[in-house]
Amino acid sequence: MKSSLAHGILFVIILIFSGGQTYGFQSSLLFSDKEPLELELITSLNELRNSKSDTVFFSTVLKYKNEMGQWDSLQIELRARGNTRRKICHFPPIRIKIKKSNSKNTLFAEDKSLKLVLPCQLANSFNGFIVKEYMCYKFYESITPYHFQTRLVNLTLTDVKDRKSKTHNLVAFIIEDDDKVAKRFQYKISDAKVIRPNYINDTSAVRQDFFAFMIGNTDWSNTGQHNVKVMADKNKNHIPLPYDFDMAGFVGTPYAIPYDYLPIKSVQERLYRGLCRDKDLVEYVRMEYIQLEPEIKETIDQYEEYLSASDFKTARNFLHEFFDIIKNDKLFKNQILSKCLPNNY
Repeated sequence: MKSSLAHGILFVIILIFSGGQTYGFQSSLLFSDKEPLELELITSLNELRNSKSDTVFFSTVLKYKNEMGQWDSLQIELRARGNTRRKICHFPPIRIKIKKSNSKNTLFAEDKSLKLVLPCQLANSFNGFIVKEYMCYKFYESITPYHFQTRLVNLTLTDVKDRKSKTHNLVAFIIEDDDKVAKRFQYKISDAKVIRPNYINDTSAVRQDFFAFMIGNTDWSNTGQHNVKVMADKNKNHIPLPYDFDMAGFVGTPYAIPYDYLPIKSVQERLYRGLCRDKDLVEYVRMEYIQLEPEIKETIDQYEEYLSASDFKTARNFLHEFFDIIKNDKLFKNQILSKCLPNNY
């Protein structure tokens, strides 16, 4: 165990790696309330799925319960987003766009662009998958200030098809726009087509690598900004913002399979995909996660009511296994330290 002086020196190094800054912010009205948001939406899922253009939006009215608990409404535009889910799911993920003139003096005044994440299919079990994916975002909130704000949604969705309509009651969640996150930290979302992994801020990278390992996620890449947005400041400091965790082992969707070039057969198998970093830094982040164990486990306990008893037990055991690994020196060495990718990757 390192001395307290060594830990103090290491903390200074971490601050340097992090740019020496910490940030506080005031949540927008939409995200400041932690209770699930009540929404009603009418649209044509066929139109959304079949539209091939990411620039074509469809107009509709969004009904919502405001902060006073009263129903209100505003005009919005939406389109389908995503790749895999857009192709295979009954309910595609949705991008919502709101004009400033329509959102003035409403719950959405500070959020002109949002993502709405829906269950993939009609079965009740898919509501559970959505809640577990939502929990991944909440875990990441505990790990780093560089994260997306999210809010759980109770959604009444009416699908209009051939003059007929069908209404579904779904669990969903909304995600703030990536440009808004970047602006909060005085960064911009990088538009680079390729970002070398070792250009990412060391501390943020290791935290992200541990997080991906914790939830059993291998469906991401900083290099191509696949399921990751990368923020950059004027000094070319890069910070990752991971999202879309439906392929993670913790979530356990039935369509989640690892890429065939990876040495695992199931997303339930963890695989560390981080670069080999300074050992002191890796150890520091390891200690951070160990200290966060009660908070992260408390997060999953908060959403127990949304899951079946067996699903909740499986999800909690999956997290337990991660902490068993990082608290055991031998397991930590075998599954993380010896699996890191060469720094010339």
